[in-house]
Parts: sequence; structure tokens; C-alpha cells
Amino acid sequence: MNVYDAMNKLCQGIKETHEYKMLAEAKPKLAADKSADDMVKDFLKQKQEIEIAQYQGQKPDDAKVKKMQDLYNVLQLNPVASNYLQAYIRFQMMITDLSKTLGDTIKEVLD
Repeated sequence: MNVYDAMNKLCQGIKETHEYKMLAEAKPKLAADKSADDMVKDFLKQKQEIEIAQYQGQKPDDAKVKKMQDLYNVLQLNPVASNYLQAYIRFQMMITDLSKTLGDTIKEVLD
């Protein structure tokens, strides 16, 4: 078995998933709404900063968490932004699961 061929098949399989298709469909709609696009980018940036802090063992700043939650609530009122975020989250969950599986396989040989 050639692992590069298998990876190409996996990538093609990802493109055929419901999660990928929904995100690919939502992305241009979000890009067409500049205000929503800017808010989503800001939200995702804030979310990433909080996740990095948690990964580093730090407690995220309560004010930052509140600001992110408030922005999320505002984004839920915009159907384009809400649809994109839902698709993004589902896609990220799938990729996280795949990454964990790959990581577990690699860990077997490294530990």
C-alpha cells in the first residue's frame, strides 16, 4: 500500500463529505456579506486565542470569553454568518476526529 495514494483518497473522501460540501457552499455566501464576514473572522480569531491559552494551561480572561460569547450571539442573528459557523464547526469536528486517529496511530510507534 502506498501511503501517498491513500492520503490522496482520503483527501478526495473529505471533499465528498456532507461537512465539506456545506462549508464550501457557505463560504462564498459569507464572503458576499462583508459585515458578516468581518465579524466571523473576528469571532474565529478570538476563539483561537482562547483555545491557545487553554492549550498552554492558562485560564482564559473572563472578559475575552464574554466578548466572544456576545459576538457569537450576534452572529447567530445573521443567517449567513450562522450557517457558515455551523458548517465550519462541523467540518472542524470531523477534521479533529481524523487528526486524532492519525495521531493515535503515530503515537503507537513513537511511545
